[in-house]
Amino acid sequence: MATRVLEQNEYRQIIGLLLDGFTTHTGATFRPNRQIALAFQLQASLGLRIGDVLTLCLSNFRNGKLETTEDKTGKLQYRDVNPAVIECIYNYAIDKGIKGKEMLFTISVRAVQKQLGIITDYLSLTNIGTHSFRKMYATHVYEANGNNIELLKELLNHTSIATTQRYIRVSQAAINEASASVNFI
Repeated sequence: MATRVLEQNEYRQIIGLLLDGFTTHTGATFRPNRQIALAFQLQASLGLRIGDVLTLCLSNFRNGKLETTEDKTGKLQYRDVNPAVIECIYNYAIDKGIKGKEMLFTISVRAVQKQLGIITDYLSLTNIGTHSFRKMYATHVYEANGNNIELLKELLNHTSIATTQRYIRVSQAAINEASASVNFI
């Protein structure tokens, strides 16, 4: 089944559990994992696929910009990045002793997916995968920029608007609000 857009409250829960750790329903301990938390934060903040996030190096971020070539499409991503995101990356790199062309992450896509599966099971979330973070980015950008689908298409490096349209969904909160506002009684 296709993954769905991650809601902001779900995002906060997942990142919180990754940063703090938790004990599963079976009593197993899930230790804090800042590396995976940052990978998801970057995916949600940059809109990249998880595989592209995991190959990022400190040198991909210069002068407030991201410069990387996407693995799936071979297309260049060259754009400004929010200063708070850059600061977070640099602080992480300093803490971990990462320099220049060294990769920020030392984990595989499969390992990230497995850890996310443990968390989503714990939170009883369904249809959430790593791509849900990219879809959350897409939905946020779309809504924050006057529903400009052409802009979003370019940011996601999609070849067609049809592909981009599959990413943007109305949030569950908006659906609930619209539904609850109707009263003909």
